[in-house]
Amino acid sequence: MSSQIVFRPDDTILIKNVRLSYEHVFKPWSMNPGEKQKYSGKFLMPKTTHKAEIQALGSHLMKMCQEKFKSKLPADKLFLRDGDASGKPEQEGHFIVSASEDKKPNVINRDKTPLAEEDDVVYSGCYVHVLIRPWSQANSFGKRINANLLAVQFAKDGERFSGVSRPDVDQVFDDESGALDDATGHAAAGAGSGSGEFSFD
Repeated sequence: MSSQIVFRPDDTILIKNVRLSYEHVFKPWSMNPGEKQKYSGKFLMPKTTHKAEIQALGSHLMKMCQEKFKSKLPADKLFLRDGDASGKPEQEGHFIVSASEDKKPNVINRDKTPLAEEDDVVYSGCYVHVLIRPWSQANSFGKRINANLLAVQFAKDGERFSGVSRPDVDQVFDDESGALDDATGHAAAGAGSGSGEFSFD
């Protein structure tokens, strides 16, 4: 099997066949009010299928830390984290790549045609290929190795994470056509209280 991670000459990294979680690739989002909204996502790398790729990415991060800071950084200061320590069942057995960007990332289908949110092709739970660019931060907020989110390509479907499923309308609503007195949809006589006021008695 060919490698599922590609370290490109322009310092970007392509990671293939990862599962998208916390999808915000079409609209910017922020967890906390007042924070700057960004396009973002978390990308799950299974330890069973991406062992070599996780090791390669981890080594790349350690090299960046040495080059930029001359020391290691705590795990919570890196864009790659062990999902077993997250306390979230869906992240167990994975390493998590967190990436974000001010500018909207390119989101494309398998045939490389652009995708929009309303296409409902890319969602939390599907599998994608993701292009990121790691970068070092050293300012008043501390030292970190972050990752910019540059592009996402749909790879295959997966079970949706925390999605709100659309129920079958036939199981939810009754046929109300008999309650209308004409084609304009006006309520039949006697359908209401007649007073036009609410009563709490």
